Amino acid sequence: MDNNKKKKKGFTLIELLAVIVILAVIILLATNVIIPLLNKARKKSLLDEAHVYQNAAQNYHAFDLDSNDQTASCISIEDLNGEYVKKNSDKYKGVVKTEFINNEFVQTINLTDGKYYVVGKGNLSLSNVKTNKPGGFTISCEDFNPVLAGDVNENSLAYKLLMNEGGTTLDDNLDIINARVANFNNVEDNPDNSGIYKAVDDDGATYYYRGDVNNNWVKFGNYLWRVVRINGDGSIRLIYSGLASASSHTGGNAQIGTSAFGDTQSFNTTTTDLYDPTQTVTTTYSNGRYGNTNVGYMYNPAKVISVYPNITPGSATANRLNYFPTFTNISNTTTYYFFKNFDPSTDCFTGSNNDESGACTLKCRSKGNDGDSGIDCVQSNWNTLATTSGNFSTTDPGVYSTQYIYKSDYKYTCWSYGTPVTKTNGDGTTSVYITCPVVSEIVGTVKNQPTQAKVKYHGVFSADATTANTNVKDSKIKSTIDTWYGNNIYNKQDGSGNDLEDYLSDEIFCNDRSSTSADFPLVNSSSYSYGPYNRNTASNIVPSFRCPNKSNNAFTLKTSGANSTVTASGDGNNMLTYPVGLITIDEAAYAGGKSGSTNYKYYLCTGNYYWTMSPSYFHSDTTSALVWRVTSSGSLTSNTSHSASASGVRPVVNLRSDVLYSSGSGIESDPYQITI
Repeated sequence: MDNNKKKKKGFTLIELLAVIVILAVIILLATNVIIPLLNKARKKSLLDEAHVYQNAAQNYHAFDLDSNDQTASCISIEDLNGEYVKKNSDKYKGVVKTEFINNEFVQTINLTDGKYYVVGKGNLSLSNVKTNKPGGFTISCEDFNPVLAGDVNENSLAYKLLMNEGGTTLDDNLDIINARVANFNNVEDNPDNSGIYKAVDDDGATYYYRGDVNNNWVKFGNYLWRVVRINGDGSIRLIYSGLASASSHTGGNAQIGTSAFGDTQSFNTTTTDLYDPTQTVTTTYSNGRYGNTNVGYMYNPAKVISVYPNITPGSATANRLNYFPTFTNISNTTTYYFFKNFDPSTDCFTGSNNDESGACTLKCRSKGNDGDSGIDCVQSNWNTLATTSGNFSTTDPGVYSTQYIYKSDYKYTCWSYGTPVTKTNGDGTTSVYITCPVVSEIVGTVKNQPTQAKVKYHGVFSADATTANTNVKDSKIKSTIDTWYGNNIYNKQDGSGNDLEDYLSDEIFCNDRSSTSADFPLVNSSSYSYGPYNRNTASNIVPSFRCPNKSNNAFTLKTSGANSTVTASGDGNNMLTYPVGLITIDEAAYAGGKSGSTNYKYYLCTGNYYWTMSPSYFHSDTTSALVWRVTSSGSLTSNTSHSASASGVRPVVNLRSDVLYSSGSGIESDPYQITI
C-alpha cells in the first residue's frame, strides 16, 4: 500500500444536512425578507417614476398648450419620454390625464413597467402600486376614461351601468362592449344589438347606449332621465324624460314643452310717402333671419348691407349667369310686385344688437302694366314677365346653356317675403311699398322653368360666417332651457336635502357650426351645409362625439358670472349661465337613429318631434336656416329654425363621475336611484 496517496472522501451525511439547512435558511430569508425588500424597492422606484411623469405632464400642459388654458388634456407616457422625461425608457407605458380642480393641476395616471401598475389620481403612495393589472387599465388616451382608471369605485353609478352588460367582471363587460360594432348606415331596432357601445370623444373613451334599451333610466330630482352615455371624462350624460310621477314618459310627457329654435325677425318700418312727402307709410315683415345666425345656440345679431354674390364688375364672371344663385320658390299662380327702382344705400338699414330689425323697402310712386309709360312697378305672374318678348336675351354676353339674360327694367322684387302696402293717391294712381330683409335683383330667366329665376341678392346680411357665429345673444331655445333649469334645478334639493347642482358637472354641449363650404354666402344657399349635415346624410354615415372649434362651438359654463354653483371646467367657450343644453344629432345617430329612416324602437324615439343642438344647412328656397330634429317616428330630419310649428325641448345635463348608485334596476318602473 502506498501510504503517500491520500484517500478521497465525499461529504458526510451530517455535512450534507448542514448545507441543506443553510440553504433553506437563505431561501427563507430571501423569500420573507430580501425579495419583499427588492419588490418594495421596485415598487418605490415605479412610484417615483409616476411622480416624474405627473410633473412632466404638467409641464407639457403649461408649455405645449398654454399655462392659462384649463382645458383637460391626456398625453401618453410614450410622448413624454425623450422630451419631458429624459431617460426615454421604452419599458414604461401608460397615460397621464391633466385637469384643473379648484384651479390646481391634478393628474390621473396609468403607468406600468410591465410587472407593476401605478393607478391613481392626485397624490400617490405605495397603495397606488398594484401587482395585478386593475380592471379598465389602459395605455391609450383614446381608451382612457377616469371612471375605469385604477381602482374602480364599485358603488359608482358608472360602474353599475357598465356591469349591467352580461359579464361577471368589469373586464368581462368591457370585452362585451368592445366587441360590438355599430352600423350607422342602418337604424338600430334589433334588440339583440342593443346595449352599450364604445367610441371616443374630446376627453377619451365614451360608452354610449344604442338601440332598444330599457335599463338606462335614472331618477334625478323630481324627474326621470335616460342615460345617453358615460362621457370621456367619466361624467354621465342624461336627457330629460318627464316627471317621475307621470304615468307615461313618451310624447309631450318626455319634454318640458315646445319652442322655436331660433328667433323670428319682425320689422316695423316707416318710410316717406312718395305721393305726399309730408306723410309716412308703415310696412311690416315677420320671418326668420337670413344668414347663419338662426342656427346658433347663441349668435351675433350684427349685420351689414351687402350684395350676394358680390362679383367684381368687369371680371370674366361678372355676367355669367351660372355664377348667380337660382331662386326656385316661385309660384306659377301667384302675382308678384316687380319694381324699377331700388337703392340699397338709402332703402336699407341694419338695425343694432338691441334692435335687429334690419330691412330693405321696395317702393314705387305708381303701379301699372308692363310697358306703360312712367310706371315704377308692375304686378305680374313671373312666367309672364320671363317669357315676354324683349324681356330676355339668348345672345347677350353671360348667357349660359338654357339660362337667359333678363332685360326688363322691372327687376327688383321681394317675392312673397314681405306684405305689400298699397295706397290710392289723390290723382288716382296707386303706390306700393314692401319691406323685406333681402331684395332679389333678377338677372336671368331659365328656359321652360316658370318657377325659377337667376338672382342677385341685395340686403341686410351677417357680415361673415365668423361674425355671425360669435356668441353674443341667446337663441330662443337657449332662453327656454335656461328658464326651465333656473326654475327646476337651480337652488332645488333632493329628498336627502342635497342641492341638485351638487350632482352635476360642467360638460361640453356642442353647437357644431363648422362648414366645408368654400365661401360663406351672405344669403341662404342650399350649397352651404354644416358639419352635422355632412356627417349624417352621406352614403357612409360617420357621426362624431368630437366638437370642432371648441373655443367657439363647445358650450360650457361661465368661469365667472354664472348663476350656477357647479364648478366651471374652464373648457370650451365658457358662455353658459347654467350647465344645461341639448342632445346633438350625432348622439342621436349613435343611439340608433338615421336621417330619413323610421325607427320607433330605439330609446330616443318618444313619439314627438324635438330639437337637437345641431345645425343642418341653409335652404335657398325657403330662405331659412335649418336645425336637426328627432321626429315622432324616430327619424332624424331638419326643420326651419324659426318655424312656427315649434318642436319639443328635452334638456340635457351631466352627472358628476363620482355620483353613487343607491338602488334600482334601471328600468322605467324601477329607475336607478343616486346619491352623493
